[in-house]
Order: sequence, then structure tokens, then C-alpha cells
Amino acid sequence: MTKSPTFRAFLFSHRWLALIVSVPLIVVAATGSAIVFEGAIDRALNPALNYVSTTGPRVSLDTLAAHARAATGGGPVLAISPALADDRAATVAGKDGITVYLDPHTGAVLGTRSAAEREKSLARQLHVLHVRLVGKTIGGTIVALSTIVALVLVLTGLVLWWRDKLWKIHASASWKRIVFDLHHASGIATGLILLVVTASGLVIHYETLSKAIDKLNTTPPPSPAQQPAADSGATVISYDAAFAAATGALPGATVMSISISPSAKAPINVGMRYPEDHTPGGRSRVTLDRFRAALLTVTSTRTAELGTRINNVRRSLHTGDITGAQPRRSGSSPCSRWWRRS
Repeated sequence: MTKSPTFRAFLFSHRWLALIVSVPLIVVAATGSAIVFEGAIDRALNPALNYVSTTGPRVSLDTLAAHARAATGGGPVLAISPALADDRAATVAGKDGITVYLDPHTGAVLGTRSAAEREKSLARQLHVLHVRLVGKTIGGTIVALSTIVALVLVLTGLVLWWRDKLWKIHASASWKRIVFDLHHASGIATGLILLVVTASGLVIHYETLSKAIDKLNTTPPPSPAQQPAADSGATVISYDAAFAAATGALPGATVMSISISPSAKAPINVGMRYPEDHTPGGRSRVTLDRFRAALLTVTSTRTAELGTRINNVRRSLHTGDITGAQPRRSGSSPCSRWWRRS
């Protein structure tokens, strides 16, 4: 079959673009495959910090906060992440980036880890390598451009495959023909998955794309919650009171983290996750008056508009968590993510 000029142009660009970005794409793909299990890897390498053998009822969140405060020399407790399973530790974000791991049944401190130690962990290093290779700016730009090229490769590959529609692998042919057949067959078999992975990766990287998707909403986003002035002699509510208020506001959602800033002008932020929300930290939020436990804002994934719903699933589409099989096994600690956001 004669190849048209258009086909030859597609073939030329497909081959050379693939060759140019082959090395960064291999690194990004390999590390991406690994960090799907980022939390599971970290827990496996640090079982003494992450797992408990005790059973029975759990102690209060305020007990955990008190024990964590003692373990860090009396510093402030900035966030608490309750244990997600009975055999898992609860985590507390303390001063100077320290994470305290505690037994949820006894309140015993299992150990601590500094921000520097967390950054040096294998799971975190794989994550950094995946999103920015080397250097925050240059590496991130290389990853983004490679992802754009990968999206082009998927689209041009589909166009090239359509001409011959090769499915069969000729096992008795030469090794070059076998590789050729494998490339065509595996490429078309995984084309949709690769399209979703590359497109969602770009939306995650480029905030402009996320903002464009947000425009699908019919109402503007709510203004950030403002903490009302405190009454004379008012004190900050307890973590347990914040937990109760948040679960009352969003019945059926799991509390993933409770963040209480040292600033008296900042409200309490509670991250929550519904069972159908397949992101490790959840996308639902409750903001509380730090002195009165009154609801300031409630954001639920179940009532989100179209644009927000799309942006809410971009990460789970990118990682494959959208299937529901992964978050509870591999999600990283919400407290450690709190430190990376701050």
C-alpha cells in the first residue's frame, strides 16, 4: 500500500518524537508505576512506624495530640490524621515538620520522622523523580513537555495504526517483525489508558487547564472561609469536637485529617473522603470556627458541579485509583501531605 505524504509525516514525527523523549519518558513511566504504591512502599519499609498489633477501642484524638505534643517537646500540634484501619498508626503533624506516629488504641508513640527524613525516603524520592526528575523548575518542565509529546505520540500512533489495523503477532517471524507486531498490538490495546494518563497528567501539572475546567461550573467558587473574632476568654475547641462537627456536617464521609493552625485568625480545616471518592486524602472539606465549632463552609464531592467533579477525579484517573482498588492500600499519610502543601 502506497504511503501518502500525510501518513509519512505522521510516521516521521511519531518516530523522532519518541526517540527524543525516550529517556525521560522511561524514567517517568517507571517511577509512576512504582508510586502508584507510594504509601504501601513507605509502610513496608517502615513497619514499626506504620503498623500496630494492639486491638480494642481507640483513644480520643485529644489524647493522641497530648502524647504527640509530649514527644515533640511541647510544640504545637498542627494536624491529626486518624488511623484508617485498626492495624494502622495514626499520624500527627508537629512543629518543624515532624510527623509523630501513634498507636490509635493506646496512644503510645511509635516513633517520629522529620521532614528531612521523609524527603529522603525511597517512596518520596520516587515521587520527586516522577514529577520533576532533577531540579524543581527545569525537571518539571522536562516532565511536562515529555507528557505533551507522549500525548501526541498516542494520538499519532492511533492514526498510524488505523491504516493497517495490525492485531496479530507473527511469532515465527524475525525478531524485528515480532517487535513491530508487539508495538502495534500493545499500543492499540493500551491507547485509551495512555490517553487518559497523559491528558490527566497535563491537567495536574498546568493550573491553567484546571482553571479552564472549573469554568464548566455555573456558579463562582466560594470565598475562603474567614475566622470570626473570638469572644473574650475563648479557647480553641478540641480535636474531638472538630471531628464530631465535621462528621455531623458530612454523614458517611471519613475524616482524613484535621488541621488547626497556631494562628488565632485561621479556621479549622477538616479533610474528608466519601467511599466513592478514590483519592487518598479525599476531596470533601469542612471549615469550622475554631472557637465555637460552628460550620463556616462545607464542600462535598457529592454536590460538586461538573468542572469541580472533573478536577476532583484527575488524580485518580492519572494513578488508576478511579477503579477503587488502590487508595486504602497505597495512599500516603494526610499529615505528610499537609506538610507538603504548607
